[in-house]
Amino acid sequence: MSINPFTPSFGSSPALLAGRDMIIRNIVGGLQNGHGDPNRVVIFSGPRGSGKTVLLSEIANKADQFGWITANVTTMDGMLDDILDQVKENGRKLLSGKGRSHITGVNAAGFGFTRTVDAEEKVGWRTQMTRLIKELNENNIGLLITVDEANVAVSELRVLVATFQHFVREKRDVALLMAGLPGKISTILNDDVISFLRRAFQYKLGLVDFAEVRLAMKKTIEISERDIEKKALDLAVEKTGGFPFLIQLIGYHIWNQSPNRKRISFKDVEDGVELAKLDMYSMIMETTVKGLSKTDRKFLLAMAEDDGESVMSDIAKRLGVTQNYASQYRLRLIEQGVIESVDVGAVAFSLPMLKDFLLERYA
Repeated sequence: MSINPFTPSFGSSPALLAGRDMIIRNIVGGLQNGHGDPNRVVIFSGPRGSGKTVLLSEIANKADQFGWITANVTTMDGMLDDILDQVKENGRKLLSGKGRSHITGVNAAGFGFTRTVDAEEKVGWRTQMTRLIKELNENNIGLLITVDEANVAVSELRVLVATFQHFVREKRDVALLMAGLPGKISTILNDDVISFLRRAFQYKLGLVDFAEVRLAMKKTIEISERDIEKKALDLAVEKTGGFPFLIQLIGYHIWNQSPNRKRISFKDVEDGVELAKLDMYSMIMETTVKGLSKTDRKFLLAMAEDDGESVMSDIAKRLGVTQNYASQYRLRLIEQGVIESVDVGAVAFSLPMLKDFLLERYA
């Protein structure tokens, strides 16, 4: 039995990453191009399951491969120390090693030793980072910092961004990639203290084109020495809705239905999709919807009455409110990555299966 090649656990890099080639190419090219390239300060935004963490990991891996040092953190207290520690650890072969301990003597009996830690002067985080980056750059090595779950409510994120802009001004060989939910990113960009980020390149991670999904699923199955019926693949691709997490989740479940058979059948896909739906509900939908207000949910249920996109005037009428009032909730839900604007005065669900989940659990 072959090992399942699909990876639906959060942050795990898939065998083939669908639909993000251009983004990766642009950013990796920016790292290699030199300081001043706009692809060196980039922000990713998207709903849960849109592949933000995977994309950060993929780019960090590429940077590692051509010799950069990377520090990869999640936004939380202590992240600055974590970045410092990672730079020292990952660059230990290139850095002078100031501050490391060393043996200074052995006792007379030969059964012990004295260890002395080199004393470092007490300097701030910016100064320590500047010294490390300067030493790396002198060895023609750049530094990439990736920050997941970006949230301006964590004060250390402000310190990082405010400090990073000085590295850019000093023409250091550095890059900063950040990722977060749309609402969190919007708050960051509106923060006057770190307005530097408003000039960053932004990528909104949406759905993947079905042709890319088909190619990724088919190749992932084939490189693991199995194949799939054409109609079965058609159904699997359709049910992903182009949503990155669902590509891996559906792929994982359809693989497991008959793992000892070389060919994945239509029945395997039907059964796998049902299992993936349950996981999608528990892993994505419940977390997303629980974070919404009652009025947010009423807005979404009003949308669920439509077969396709929803017109704002219809939603306002169903809710019994003015269109201006309904528009406030429209904006909130767009910022949270739950819905998206598809036309003037019209919106649609951003998350596949959300409509079904709402009708089953909240209608």
